[in-house]
Amino acid sequence: MEVELDEVITAASDATAAPLALSLVEALSEVPDPRQARGVRHGVLAVLLLGACAVLTGARSFAAVAEYAHDAGHAVLAALGVGTVVPHESTLRRVLQKVDPVAVEAALRSWVLTQLDAQPRSQATPRREQRRVLALDGKTLRGAHISTAHGSSDHGAGLPHLVSVLDQASGAVLGQVQVEQKGSEVAAFSTLLDELDLSDVLVTADALHTHRGHADYLHQRGGHYLMTIKANQPKLLARVRALPWADIGVAARGRARGHGRVETRAISVVSLHPCPDLGGEFFPHAAQAIKLVRRRRPLRPGGKWKTVTVYAITSLTGFDADPSLLARWIRGHWGIENRLHWVRDVTFDEDRSTVRTGHSPQIMAAFRNLAITALRLSGATNIAAALRHHARDTLRPLTTYKIT
Repeated sequence: MEVELDEVITAASDATAAPLALSLVEALSEVPDPRQARGVRHGVLAVLLLGACAVLTGARSFAAVAEYAHDAGHAVLAALGVGTVVPHESTLRRVLQKVDPVAVEAALRSWVLTQLDAQPRSQATPRREQRRVLALDGKTLRGAHISTAHGSSDHGAGLPHLVSVLDQASGAVLGQVQVEQKGSEVAAFSTLLDELDLSDVLVTADALHTHRGHADYLHQRGGHYLMTIKANQPKLLARVRALPWADIGVAARGRARGHGRVETRAISVVSLHPCPDLGGEFFPHAAQAIKLVRRRRPLRPGGKWKTVTVYAITSLTGFDADPSLLARWIRGHWGIENRLHWVRDVTFDEDRSTVRTGHSPQIMAAFRNLAITALRLSGATNIAAALRHHARDTLRPLTTYKIT
């Protein structure tokens, strides 16, 4: 009987054990080599691993990646599968220009998702706060001019625009897709989310993505949306503005102080079932309308208050998300600017990067996303300091990426 009980306990432990996370080497090994097999000395896997590790030490160019490779030492090179001969900058450049960005993004997405699944979850967190929330937004690489199907123009058609999706809770980047220009960002919505499990997932997006087709897409995939409303949806904006917000009242308030300013937030929420203005459906699958008033004032003497009113709509009911939680998720979506775009612009100096040939702008941006994700998951709060920390020891990127 004791043996049987031990077997039951062992089986239960195995069933609840966290799955083994996919290693970065295993993930990137799925990326095909764009070159002919004859004459290849350094495989695409070794080049990708070198690029990823170099960017984690602050490398911003192909020359910097090559310098990292030359200074890494035999132990690091052996762990990355480089061999005895260090690849030249021209080799790194050619491979990263030609490698398939879709395959690279798929490999990195697989790695990030397994890392997130392996993260311990707090049982004390309420169930509705455990919902995965994804923020979707785009960013233009202003230093990289590429040729497009329509050619370059004064309107920025030659600037690659990357649309990224960020996990709000962890700050991990789950993927990105390149579009020709910012106006094409709408078409990237479903392309970027197609490869993700959206069951019971909330997707936050700005007004550019407040489209009926996007709402239907998320509903069909079993997900939910929280989208802001602006003038690109004039009828919807007019109806939401006309709701009796004074009678509805403020449901929750918040106040924050930091970064040289003080900010207050007041959120009002109204259920759209039944429709409060008796005008029929507001938006496909919409359950609540939201009004958020932000007031911000610099802490310097004489600083004046600036008020911004934001309207939004969500498919989540009041049972699924209370006003405070909605306010947190709206603020979390704005955080993609600070936690991802600002870091890439300021810490990695991305907008001044002149990497522009072939697929290399997107590949280097993917390496930056990977570095930011790995550092966030390791608990780093200051990305610039973390990059300097990794630059002081060539073995540290291997440890962070769990290659050794």
